Amino acid sequence: MKKMYLLALLIFIPLTNNAQERVNATVPTINPVSKGKITEATGWLQNDDGEWLSRKNRIPWNLSGEDKTLMDYQYYALGENRENFTYMGLYDVTINDSTYTILIKKGKEGYYKYESLQEGWTPQDIITYYVFDNNELEKLKNLESDKNHEIKIKTLYSNRINYLTPSSSLDLKAVAKDLYKFMKEGDRYFMKELVIYYKQYKDKLRFVIQSEEDIDFLKPDLNKMYYETTKANFDKFIKL
Repeated sequence: MKKMYLLALLIFIPLTNNAQERVNATVPTINPVSKGKITEATGWLQNDDGEWLSRKNRIPWNLSGEDKTLMDYQYYALGENRENFTYMGLYDVTINDSTYTILIKKGKEGYYKYESLQEGWTPQDIITYYVFDNNELEKLKNLESDKNHEIKIKTLYSNRINYLTPSSSLDLKAVAKDLYKFMKEGDRYFMKELVIYYKQYKDKLRFVIQSEEDIDFLKPDLNKMYYETTKANFDKFIKL
């Protein structure tokens, strides 16, 4: 009798395990209505000759003399330290029933198929995103005008989506899926602080938005390189 009971128990246990319900994972969701965005600003840089250079939506490469003719050519057209953007926006993102802010920056990238020969330039787009608590942007409010500020935003998650075609649209679902994969893998390599440099000068706003990783290569000097737009335009992105 005991043997029959034990046999029945052994059969029942795996059946019980197999009967567990299959439940889809909860992927982060990004509200498609942006809380703020910016699509245009003028990038300025003072080159080594002391001359000011400018380009729309990118900080020009530090070129002087005849080399300035390369400013819009392939790799150089990405800007100093590849600093450029086509769009920056703020959205609500819901993760495990909690709502945070996600800053999404889309920009231009590229690579040479034959790097050693500097041939076969292939343009690409890139998306970088940063997730942080909603109150982090309060750090930017009511700061002194006509003074350089360096504000660190503590991120919960951040990552890059590379190798997008130049015609790629800003697909928020793709960003949400990448965020879910990033969270699942637990890779903290790209979890860098977001740093916002800005200076309010008269009715203008000068700024650079970078991650710590970018700063390792080039920390911006707002006296020599920055994006500039009207304060009213910047307020449509981040309200100061």
